[in-house]
Amino acid sequence: MKNFLILVIISILFPLFASADTIILKNGMRIENVRAWEEDGQVKCYRFGSLICYLKKNVRKIEKGEVKKEINEANLLGNEARPDSDELYYLQKKQIDLQIKSLEKFKVIKVYDGDTFMAEGHSIKIMARLIGIDAPETANKRKQKPEQPYSQNAKKHLAKMILNKTVQMKSYGMGPYNRLLVEVFADHRNVNLELLRSGLAEAYNGKLPKGFNVSSYKKAEMKARKSRKGIWSLGNKYISPEKWRKMYNK
Repeated sequence: MKNFLILVIISILFPLFASADTIILKNGMRIENVRAWEEDGQVKCYRFGSLICYLKKNVRKIEKGEVKKEINEANLLGNEARPDSDELYYLQKKQIDLQIKSLEKFKVIKVYDGDTFMAEGHSIKIMARLIGIDAPETANKRKQKPEQPYSQNAKKHLAKMILNKTVQMKSYGMGPYNRLLVEVFADHRNVNLELLRSGLAEAYNGKLPKGFNVSSYKKAEMKARKSRKGIWSLGNKYISPEKWRKMYNK
C-alpha cells in the first residue's frame, strides 16, 4: 500500500463515474469499474469522487472494457469545473447512493489536530479535514506559532472518537492543502458536531461547498457558547483559529 502514489486533484460530493475498465496491480489487487488511462508515468482513474493516481511500476495491466454513458448530471458540477465529457460518465442518483455505501468506510490512522486526520482504505491513504468546524490551532515551531488554549483538548477528543476506528465519511470535495473536506460518523455520531457541542471548535466562518448545510453547526456552537464550554469559557480572551493563523502567518 505504501508504494502507491495518490494525488487527489479534484473531489466532489459523490462518486460520479461509471465505466468498465479494470486496473490490475502487481500485488494482485483489482480496481474494477473505473475509467482508467495512462498519463505522466502514472495510471489514473476516478475513485471515491477523486482523481487517483497509481505509479505505473505498480500496475500489471489495464483491462479495457466497453464504456456506457448513463446520464449527464450537468447540474452537479459548474460549467467551469466540469471535466471533459470523454473523461467522466455520470450515474443515476440511485446508483450513486449504492456506491457511497460501499466506498465511504475508512480507518483513521493518525490525528494531527482537532480537525485534521489521515485515514486509509481501499489501498489508498487520504488527508481529511472536518468540514464546517474550525478547531484551536496547535503549535507550529517553523512559524514560531504557539498553540491555542484547548488545542490539545480538541485533538485528544477527536482521537478518542475516531483514532484506529473504521469511520464513515461523507465527502464535500477538496479544500486547501489537498485535504478532503468530510463529515465523519463514528459510533452513530456526527463527529464534527460533537466537537462543537463539547466547546472544542467553532463553526467555520469561511466559504463552504455548495450542498453543505451549516445551520445545525451554528446551533451547536451557540449552545456551547451559552453553556461556556471549552473555548467559550475563555470569554473575552478567546481568539478564533482564523485570527490566530493570521497573527502568526509570517
